[in-house]
Amino acid sequence: MSDDVLMGVISGLWVLVVAIGGYAFRRIHDKLDDLAVHQTGCIRAFADKKSNAEDHREFFRRTDDHERRLIQLEAAQK
Repeated sequence: MSDDVLMGVISGLWVLVVAIGGYAFRRIHDKLDDLAVHQTGCIRAFADKKSNAEDHREFFRRTDDHERRLIQLEAAQK
């Protein structure tokens, strides 16, 4: 009788482990799917040469303006 109880407990624990493992695997799989979709979106956004060129041009316009003002301030201090 105790062998049947022991096998029942072991079987129950295996079912519990498999259920928890399946749940964890499903969650990991869903997260990986979300990351793959996000990665594809990022690649498409970064591959947009026209938009990137405009963004870079605007960034360098602003940094060049700051650099020019700093040079003027440094020249005024000397």
